[in-house]
Order: sequence, then C-alpha cells, then structure tokens
Amino acid sequence: MKSPTFFVIFFFVAVFGTAFGETQNTLEKAEALITELKFYEAIVALEPLLMSDEKSEAQEEALWIANMLCERLAEIFMEEYRETSADIKTEKLKVLNQLGADIEWNYFVGYVYGYGFLKQLFELYPNSGWSPIAEYYLIKEGYPVGGLDHDKTLKALYAYVIKYAENGFAEVYMAYLDIANINHGIWAALTYPDEPGPQGNMGDGFVSGDPEKDKMRAAACKAKALKCYAKFIANGHGMKERKDALEWYEKLKQNEKSGFWFITFGC
Repeated sequence: MKSPTFFVIFFFVAVFGTAFGETQNTLEKAEALITELKFYEAIVALEPLLMSDEKSEAQEEALWIANMLCERLAEIFMEEYRETSADIKTEKLKVLNQLGADIEWNYFVGYVYGYGFLKQLFELYPNSGWSPIAEYYLIKEGYPVGGLDHDKTLKALYAYVIKYAENGFAEVYMAYLDIANINHGIWAALTYPDEPGPQGNMGDGFVSGDPEKDKMRAAACKAKALKCYAKFIANGHGMKERKDALEWYEKLKQNEKSGFWFITFGC
C-alpha cells in the first residue's frame, strides 16, 4: 500500500525539482547575458517566465528585470537612431512587444517605453516589494508625450509623496521633482503665454482670460515649484538630475523664461 504513495511523492518531487531547475536556469541565463550587456537577449531569455500563466517569485523577478532592461533599451535604441538616422529596430520591437514590453516610436521624442512589464508586475503582484516603485512610474504613464492631464498628474503625485513620505524611496524625491517641473511649466505658460509652442502659443489651454487670476495662479505655481525643487535638491543626493534641478531652481527664482518643455513633452 505504501508503494503508490511513494511513487506519487517521487513523481511530484521530480517534476517540481525539474521545474525549479528550469526556472533557475532561465534567471541565471538572463543574468549572464546582462553581465555581457546583452540586454535585448536577456529579455528574450526570460520568455518562459514572462509568458507563463503560473504566478511565482521567479516570474515576479523576471518582470522586474525585464522592466529595468526595457528602460535602458529604449535609451539605447534612441542613441543608435541618432547615429544612423534610420529606424532599424522593427524586428526587435516586435519581439519585445509580443513579450509585453510596450515600446513605441514617437515622432517627437523617439522610442518610448510604456512600462508594459511594470504594469504586469503591479497587476499580478500588488503586494510586491517593487509595487511602490511601479506605482510612481505608472503615475507618469504618458510621459514624455504631450497631452498629459497636468492637474490629474499633479494630484496623483501629491498623493504619492504623502503616502510614501516616510519610506525614503528615491521615487518620492523624483515625484517632488516632477511636481516642481510641472508647476514650473504652468508658471511659464501663464507668464509668457504668447511664447510659440509646437501646437500654438504656450499659454493656450492655461490662460483663463482673467489676467489677474492668471497672475495669482502663476505666483502659486512658482512657489510650489521652488519648494519642491528645494526638497529634491536637499534630499535627492547622488541623483544625476540634481544639477539640473539646481539650474531650473535658479532660473525660476530669477523669473527667467524657462520650463516650457515640462508641459510640452513631459518631465
């Protein structure tokens, strides 16, 4: 009577062990390719986990790795495009998007990663340790493309910094920088409404027709922007954007004509 039970247990252990081994091999293969800076190939190597219907810690990790790699790949594709002036990524984009990446070409800014893998991670693993990071980037979905709902985005960013203020995440300070940038851009549009933009004057969609009201709103946006720039400058240690933030802070403080692109192509 013990034999069938033994064989069932043995079979389960054997299958589980094989599956676990394959999972580990998939992650290890991807990590080896990353070490060689073969980012595209690393994502392709993660296909068994990315396309699996079975949730697991390994799949969660694979989605995070693929997300990080896609951010870099979009930059690499753009760097190569600038050098060659030709779109030669069609096949790679097709493969990546079939895996769930959501990378697209935008006429104004080039290759844009739509956070496809991050969306999957957030949806499948809402309690993941990476969820707070995912939440920040998904607030910015649509950046850096124009047409962003600035009021809606600002509201979400304010809620984010309040929610995670005590956690010390780098993304909290990036959110402060985004808040500063958007307010800076709105100030610029209200202060210099006749400045030409890609789709008309920069003030279009921002000026109310009441100069006094617009002046008060511009002053409020400037104050918010300076405050949030200061928060980022004081706490965003080591971030490459810190030098830029200092420059933007000084320009805004001196009322220099600046910041328009924050509301044109995003932060």
